[in-house]
Amino acid sequence: MLRYATPFRYTSRETKAMYVAQKYAPLLTAGVLDVGCWESRLRPLLPPTARYVGVDMLPGADVVLNLDRDDLPFADRSFDTVLCTDVLEHLDRCHRVFDELCRVASGHVIVALPNPAMNFLMALLEGSGGRLKHYGLPAEAPADRHRWFFGHEDAERFLTERGAKNGFAPEQIDAESVWSPPRLEVDGRNVFDHPNLRRGTLWAVLARRDL
Repeated sequence: MLRYATPFRYTSRETKAMYVAQKYAPLLTAGVLDVGCWESRLRPLLPPTARYVGVDMLPGADVVLNLDRDDLPFADRSFDTVLCTDVLEHLDRCHRVFDELCRVASGHVIVALPNPAMNFLMALLEGSGGRLKHYGLPAEAPADRHRWFFGHEDAERFLTERGAKNGFAPEQIDAESVWSPPRLEVDGRNVFDHPNLRRGTLWAVLARRDL
């Protein structure tokens, strides 16, 4: 039984805020920092007790900055919970930014990371010809792309080991969905039966241990 769960399933950036608000409601009652907040859709879904601050490079955020250039302009442990969902994979400085998330969190850090390895296999089996959204080499420089290619195990290892260096440990790690690819037998083993190729977006709650 997961400590943090919701039957709600999101299908877009717009509905993801509702997923977050419902699933992690116990952690979103006081100081909340939303790093990569987009349009701050989470703000109206929080209780009146919450102090919400949204960070993004888009105009309209409470704090506008470029995470690939700037550190978070907040004091150490100044927010109870720090959120960063589907953001780190877009950053060259993902290690530094993750450290910053931990630095300004007094209690918990919530991170969501996609599973590009699974997405690539899905796209390949659907006839993409090896093309994958957010990657590739277009003729013109794209406005947005992923900087890192990884699977579920790499994402979990990154969050666990990097979190430990910052005084955090996993409280919950789960996958938003689990995909069942067709079987491919090699030496009597289904090579597709692996977390890197079956688990969808990874959601992690890291709790501060160096209190």
